[in-house]
Amino acid sequence: YSVKLYSCMHKRGQLTIFIIIAIFIVGAVLIFFLYQKNFQFGALSPDAERVYNFVQSCIEQESLETIYQVGQNGGYFFPPNLSTESGVPIYYENGQNNMPSKEQVEDEISFYMNQKLFFCTRNFVDFPDLEINQSEINTKTIIQDEKVVLNVNYPITIIKDSDKTLIKDFKFDVPVRMGIVYDSAEEFMRQQINQESICLSCMLEISEKNDLFVDMLDYDDETVVFIFRDENSKIKDETFVWIFANKYEII
Repeated sequence: YSVKLYSCMHKRGQLTIFIIIAIFIVGAVLIFFLYQKNFQFGALSPDAERVYNFVQSCIEQESLETIYQVGQNGGYFFPPNLSTESGVPIYYENGQNNMPSKEQVEDEISFYMNQKLFFCTRNFVDFPDLEINQSEINTKTIIQDEKVVLNVNYPITIIKDSDKTLIKDFKFDVPVRMGIVYDSAEEFMRQQINQESICLSCMLEISEKNDLFVDMLDYDDETVVFIFRDENSKIKDETFVWIFANKYEII
């Protein structure tokens, strides 16, 4: 009987410990989120909301400009070293495919978004009535078929009198088919590696399959510029384009 009683008391003791631990964890989480006063978990004060909307508008403005420029430069914000004199990146030369990976393009967008956002907010000089402290900006870009997702971690502490608010998580989806355009150019380049000249039938098949237009321009005797146009994607009424060049041996 005493053994059974001990076993029962032991199990009750274990259960009590687990309940105490669970209550402690839940309480700690609630205290953390109440302290942070994050936008997702409660309404912002009017002052914090002003700052939040200001930063969000910067994100939207800079993301549109950045993504359009990256498309024009074939996946780069500024032309890479291997480019034509006019700044068009060269993907194909001497049998080598130099097209940037999708991950590299995402990193390119993220890096320049971080830089441009800092200058867009201008150290919050438009809010002289508030004390605003900001931390490092960290943008995560995800290129999807029909949109580009930007998740921006931008910790900003807004202080006025005794009120202190932290905002940090921002998001914006740019409705351009960058993933489809990129994949189309990548497919064309994969087929190009096995060709000594331009595969026109490949280009036609890819453009029809993905509802794109492809223009070709002779840059010089050995260089051809390709412009992948997506009339389904507009940024400020401008058609989204992806531009690059290939060099071919003169036969």
